[in-house]
Amino acid sequence: MEKILLEFIATLDHSLKKKQSDGFSQLTVSQFQYIDAIAALDSPTMSDVAARLGFSKASATTAIDKLVALGFVSKTQSEMDKRVFHVGLTEAGGQLVQAKFQTLKEYGDFIAAALTADEARQFEAILTKLVQVFKG
Repeated sequence: MEKILLEFIATLDHSLKKKQSDGFSQLTVSQFQYIDAIAALDSPTMSDVAARLGFSKASATTAIDKLVALGFVSKTQSEMDKRVFHVGLTEAGGQLVQAKFQTLKEYGDFIAAALTADEARQFEAILTKLVQVFKG
């Protein structure tokens, strides 16, 4: 089981990096988590992002500052409280998110085409169950 699971994950990772080598290849899984959290929240603060991911504010600040340096995230100081910074995706960050979702859609379409309709339903049900178990 471990061998095929590792092969499946490596194949997915390779596909993502091949599709968007300039963006995906330079980011870690953790950095993608930050980008996804920022994309999902509306003008979040560093604390909002940290809370969503379950990380400390200090860790979030360090990670987000690196994403700012890479050009995927922007930081804006709050007008109301100068201690607070809001973060958002830059155009490059938004394009990266779109490319990621497009690649995942294509990968899902590829998997669906390789399976029968019944197998596809079973595969989705198994993945859903595993995600629920992992989330606790």
